[in-house]
Amino acid sequence: MVRVDVETPSAALVASRYGYRFTPTYILVDREGREVWRQVGGSPPHDLIEARIAQMH
Repeated sequence: MVRVDVETPSAALVASRYGYRFTPTYILVDREGREVWRQVGGSPPHDLIEARIAQMH
């Protein structure tokens, strides 16, 4: 997990790559950097995140 502060210069790199427009936005990417899941607004339950990660293996 990586948290990106939208007020930092690195946020512009992430935004240009994944195109988020609202916060919070949760984006799960695979090892090649491809987006495999996204949730906009609200924090997803931890078990949902864990299940999505498990599906990737």
